[in-house]
Amino acid sequence: DQTIAKLLYFTQQLRRLPFVDPDLCTFVLAGAPNVGKSSLVVSLSSGTPEICNYPFTTRSIKMGHFDVSGERFQVTDTPGLLARADEERNEMEGLTIAALEHLDNVVLFVMDLTGECGTKVKDQLKIR
Repeated sequence: DQTIAKLLYFTQQLRRLPFVDPDLCTFVLAGAPNVGKSSLVVSLSSGTPEICNYPFTTRSIKMGHFDVSGERFQVTDTPGLLARADEERNEMEGLTIAALEHLDNVVLFVMDLTGECGTKVKDQLKIR
């Protein structure tokens, strides 16, 4: 039956969406591609984003949760941003901008000061 197949499809798609609790303080990690945002999410929380040593590994919003002194928080891994105008951004960067606009209790701008991420420090500082 097509109705059941569609229902199963939409159920699978909904399960892939990140769980965001609007009542929790949210830390949004933003920065250039490959600076270590996903590694921080894995180290700090229950999140399990993919970690690879190449740019744009994170292609969607990934969430993790953690507790400090009995209080629950959530942390958001976002796709990398490049220093360019909003109208030049790709769909993945648009997800990051949306997270910054709507989930921004605390924004942590993550940088790679070694420049090994593939984006020079001076270019990371130009990201807005």
